[in-house]
Amino acid sequence: MGALNVDLKDKKTVYAIVIIFTILLGAYCVYTYIWDPFVAEKESLESQLKSAKTELDKINSKKHRVAELEMQIVQAEKDFQKLKEMFPEEEKVPLRLQDLYSVIRSSGVQIQKFNPEGRSEREHYIENRYSIAVNSGYHMLGYLFAEIANFNYPTAITNLKLSRYSGIAAEVQKAETHGWTPITMSVNFNLTTYTSKKVGK
Repeated sequence: MGALNVDLKDKKTVYAIVIIFTILLGAYCVYTYIWDPFVAEKESLESQLKSAKTELDKINSKKHRVAELEMQIVQAEKDFQKLKEMFPEEEKVPLRLQDLYSVIRSSGVQIQKFNPEGRSEREHYIENRYSIAVNSGYHMLGYLFAEIANFNYPTAITNLKLSRYSGIAAEVQKAETHGWTPITMSVNFNLTTYTSKKVGK
C-alpha cells in the first residue's frame, strides 16, 4: 500500500483540512462545554431527585407513624377515663347505693340495711366497705351477686352469712297461693369498692 501524499499547496486540500479541523474542534467544544456539563447536571439532578424521594418516603413514613400515635393517644385517653370511672379519687356513696338498689329491684331481694363501714388505705388504693343485709331466695341471691359482679367498677363480697328467714312459713304459703318465688334466707355481707389514691398524697 503506497504512502498517503498530501499536497499542502493544493487549495482544495488545505480547504478540506481546515474544514475537518473545524468540525473536530466544534465536536470537541460541543462535547466538552455542552455535553459533559449536560451529563453532569443530569446525574446531579437524578441524584437530588433520588434523595428527595428518599426524604419524602421518610416524611410519609413519619406522618403515618404520627397518625398512629395520635390514634393511640386518643385511645389511651379513653382508657384513662374508663379507669378513672372504675377507680375514682373519691368514693361516691349515693351512686353506689343507686347501683345497688337498681340490681336489688331487678333481682327481687328485699334490702334491710346499707351502712357505710369506713375505709382502709392500702399502698396504691383505698378500700371502701359497706355492710349490707337483705332477705332473699336462693336464686334471687345468685342473680344479685352476678349483677354486682357486672358493675363497671371492681367490687368484692366478703363475710357472707346466711340464716333462715324468720317469716319463711308465711312466704312459702304466699308463694304457693300466688305462684311467686318465696323469701327463704336472711343474708348479711360486706361489699367492698375501691378508689385510687391521689398522687403525692
